[in-house]
Amino acid sequence: MKYDTLFNTLQNLMKFKPKVSDIANILGVSNKALYARAQRNVGFSDDEIQKIEEFYAVDLTGGINIDCIEIDYYPEVFGSCGAGVFVPSEIKEKMFVPKNSFMSFSPVKHYSVINAIGESMLPFIHDKDKLIVEHFEDEQIKDNKIYVFCYNDEIFVKRLIKNVKELIIKSDNPDPMYRPIIIEKEEMNEVRIIGQIVGIVREVR
Repeated sequence: MKYDTLFNTLQNLMKFKPKVSDIANILGVSNKALYARAQRNVGFSDDEIQKIEEFYAVDLTGGINIDCIEIDYYPEVFGSCGAGVFVPSEIKEKMFVPKNSFMSFSPVKHYSVINAIGESMLPFIHDKDKLIVEHFEDEQIKDNKIYVFCYNDEIFVKRLIKNVKELIIKSDNPDPMYRPIIIEKEEMNEVRIIGQIVGIVREVR
């Protein structure tokens, strides 16, 4: 399979195009070597194709995803891992996500994918990660789990801790600028839980 064909096939299957460095890391070669191959549109060996297929859980020859879940992806919706941002969007695409990207999965649950923005949840969540959201169905908040929620017309991605008197919103980044936010009991109904983060799709950087 030629270089251009492989990258285009991966993009069609996964709805995002891997970087050259992604494939170089999978194959254990340098970025420079792979760029040189790209310039000549050199093909990949059967062993290399197999490594790439196993990593992304796809069948490149057959053009299908293996053991993947098709879920809604909102490319213009961003959950803030920083100061908070709300970007309403009607644009929805389909994205195939390998099951091994889920920390937990249930066929009866509703999932979608949004984008992370900001650095307040480092090192667990990186800026521009794609976040798998298990939609909230009036369950109890599981303390110290990461949720995406709406507050003051902004979407946030943070850890939540709930007690009788307050809701604590926490970041993972220890920088003082990301100090916890306390929501008093009388304001808790202003926090609308969208879902729990149950997986991350991250491009290799």
